[in-house]
Amino acid sequence: MPAAHHVLREGGGGLVIAADFALAGRPAAGFAELVAGLSTAHTVWETSPLPGGPEAGAGGRDHVATWVEDVRADGRPVRAVLGFCSGSVYAGAMHREITRFQDPPALVLFDPDRSHRRMVVDYFVELARTRFSSLLTADEVEEAVRAGRAADLDAAGTSELADALGALCSRILPPACRRAGLTGRRSTELAEVLTSYLRWLAAAADFEVRPLWSSATAFNSATDGYGLDAFPAAERPGLVHRVVQCEAPYEDLLRAPDTARLVDELLPR
Repeated sequence: MPAAHHVLREGGGGLVIAADFALAGRPAAGFAELVAGLSTAHTVWETSPLPGGPEAGAGGRDHVATWVEDVRADGRPVRAVLGFCSGSVYAGAMHREITRFQDPPALVLFDPDRSHRRMVVDYFVELARTRFSSLLTADEVEEAVRAGRAADLDAAGTSELADALGALCSRILPPACRRAGLTGRRSTELAEVLTSYLRWLAAAADFEVRPLWSSATAFNSATDGYGLDAFPAAERPGLVHRVVQCEAPYEDLLRAPDTARLVDELLPR
């Protein structure tokens, strides 16, 4: 079993690697739903957080090196690397590293987005006002938002910001979870997962996406402002090799039957 991936499908042939951070309760479909609709016989792995839990200061290259080590240890050829949203940054970086020791696999992205500092703090604020609202009072939610914005002003870099926001999660959420009746390990799990995600998102900002995506096929959803539509028009030419415009909205892109059919056509046999 790979140390830093979840196995979504065990098969013959080669490997297909999918880069994403699938949070429980996320409304958008994940790679598990895409894989359920594929007919490929290849084994499909999905990246998981770094083994041992979220590490303060772990950069994007640390994540990629850990995942690629799994791939090299397995020994099977990688036939394709997939990425969803900000996971597309990691998909491109893994594709570059894998190409150093084998023929280039296919690179397929879904609503690709780059990570940046504003995204990290905006995600924390959204969490506070939605997911935290079932655990915190209205005043506590607004206090968390103010603390998150203060952390953004104080942090020197994106990684330091993610660590500060993770520390806020670890301070605020366990007592709130205990008030809601969650005890023991369950009282800290939410804070740990969210801290890991914030660090994952921040570490993706280490990469410049243009050199990573030049060979990619990108599936763009029908939701305005997502995927390539989030990039200024002047930056879009040459950003990816090919764009497939889809009718499915962002949340359904990875569960739409048409997406699975088109991906099957792209995957090497």
